[in-house]
Amino acid sequence: MPTLTKGSFSLNLGIVKLGGELSDDDRQCAWELYAELSTRAAVTGKCNDHECTNYEGELYIESLISLFNFFQEARVIMRKFPVGKIAGDNKKHLGVTISKVMDDVLRPFLEKWQVRYRHWWENESNPRLYPVDRQKEFPEVKEFLYDWSALRWLMRQVQKELVDVYSLVEIKAD
Repeated sequence: MPTLTKGSFSLNLGIVKLGGELSDDDRQCAWELYAELSTRAAVTGKCNDHECTNYEGELYIESLISLFNFFQEARVIMRKFPVGKIAGDNKKHLGVTISKVMDDVLRPFLEKWQVRYRHWWENESNPRLYPVDRQKEFPEVKEFLYDWSALRWLMRQVQKELVDVYSLVEIKAD
């Protein structure tokens, strides 16, 4: 798969199978990552939102926590990947792909927005406003959501690639 670019993020999804037949360990790690992706709207957006721009009903501060929690879960899955079974110099296995996703998409987004938004939410926003209205007052909300939509779109591509490469059952078809 070619390099995907959306907004300010770029990701090469060169996931390859580790030989002819996938082991149960390989597929289990892929399934665990897929399950995390497909159950977190904060990471891949709402199921029928193809552009990943629908934030209706979301509280951004809670979704940022979910995104950070996904980052932590991805790290756990990466550690469990059966690296001992990788033959030769294979730099496109699932563990490396998870690392690329973390380094090229998740970490830059979280570093740019998590502290900035949280600081504004906790110290500068009006706590008397209804939370959904309150978050719309974030001075950089347009750029924030633009970047987040790009992240979600890329993560959805990762999700689709996992289904294709690891022959997983797709639980949310677009």
